[in-house]
Amino acid sequence: FFKEKIVFENIIPGIEKVMPIIPAKEYKHVWHQKALSEFAQIRKQPNYGMEKMLHTVRCPGIFTLQRHGWISRTWQDITIETNGDGENFSWTTPIDQKRIGPSDYVSGHPKQQLQIYMDNWKSDTLKTVLKINTGWTCIVPKGYYLLEMPVPYLDENRFTTLPGYFDRDQGPAQMNVQLLWHIMKGKTLIKAGTPIAQYVLVPKKQFEMEVRSVQPSNIHQVFEMINSSRFVKNYNEMKKLFRKIT
Repeated sequence: FFKEKIVFENIIPGIEKVMPIIPAKEYKHVWHQKALSEFAQIRKQPNYGMEKMLHTVRCPGIFTLQRHGWISRTWQDITIETNGDGENFSWTTPIDQKRIGPSDYVSGHPKQQLQIYMDNWKSDTLKTVLKINTGWTCIVPKGYYLLEMPVPYLDENRFTTLPGYFDRDQGPAQMNVQLLWHIMKGKTLIKAGTPIAQYVLVPKKQFEMEVRSVQPSNIHQVFEMINSSRFVKNYNEMKKLFRKIT
């Protein structure tokens, strides 16, 4: 049996070759290249390295997250058309997926399944949730959930992916992606290869939580952070802070 491995299978023959699920680190975000190009120019400046500098490409939180897990993409073009009533939509694709698979590529959940329970549903969001029937299923390693979530920091404003868990105990799960749609009127093209979801494994193990003030043994770490975060040291201000937290 599959050991320490996550398995993605597509019930539509050929999709695994045409548009496979890929490791997230392999997807090339266009905005990354813009940021990296700018940073390369900054590094050429004569005063580079002589003072502290914040830049997006040096943020470990963004790029570590973006490289983690796997990404699912649309395997063919989709056009979504809305008429301005805030609820209805129509769609078309070059290939009729029902001829090669068990369902249409696109469907939806009516407002009765989610929107009517929400008090603060955004006015720029269709009340019907779009559903992309990807054909993908997954076998999740024992002891984990598979978290489906929006692709972090994706340069996309037409839709928002709704998150959810897949559980091994439920058997092979259909990885259909639910989207909040933000174009209220008009026809929109979602090109083949558009990222629609990112997946990461989450341990089922739960941990106890403790909420506390900083411990005396950790105070020196706090002050080291404060001291290193400022160009001009104000020791009187740090003394006041020390008395406040102790």
